Order: sequence, then structure tokens, then C-alpha cells
Amino acid sequence: MKARNAVVVLLAVFCLVALCTAPSHAAIAEYVCTVEEVGPSGNNATTPVYYVSLSSTDAGWPGPGNIIKCKIDPARGKEYLAAALTAVASGKTAKVKCNVDLGLPLVTSFSVMK
Repeated sequence: MKARNAVVVLLAVFCLVALCTAPSHAAIAEYVCTVEEVGPSGNNATTPVYYVSLSSTDAGWPGPGNIIKCKIDPARGKEYLAAALTAVASGKTAKVKCNVDLGLPLVTSFSVMK
């Protein structure tokens, strides 16, 4: 009986260690992107949500030329929205940090390239 309990405890510890050290598929990466579209999402005036549609040919981007709609971080919404509009108006590319593996990726950094 003691051997069975020891095996169960070792198995539980092994599972916990495996779960805690498993690589995360939600890693944020940086991409050089072309801004295809920018705008608000929904009509909530108190907490507007902005999005940006991006395309890239960088490694890790799901399919060259694929356009992905990304949510802009609400804490920096107006700042990133202004940068995205600048990129669209000037035809420049942007350096963006986001996770394209998520259903609706969240942009956590956005800057227009020179």
C-alpha cells in the first residue's frame, strides 16, 4: 500500500512540474507590419476599443500577406491609434509587439518606423 501511495504522489508531482514548466504558446513577439486598417470596435463611448488590421512577411507571422485584426491595448489606446493612423497616412511600416497565436491578438507595443 505504501508503494502505491508513493507512486501516486510521484505521479502527481511529475504532472505539476510538467504543467508549470510547459512552454507557453502565448508568447509575445515583435513584427514589422504594414497597417491595413485602423478604427474603433463597437460603439461603447465610455471605454472605446480600438483595433488595427496588420499584415507582415516576418517569420512567425501566420502566412505571408495574411491580414490579422488585432485589439489595441486599452491602456495605451489613443497613443497606439495615433501611431497607426500616422503609419497609414504616411505609408510607413510599424514595429508591433503582439501575439498572433491568440484569437484576437492584443497589441502591447506600437511604433512607426522611420
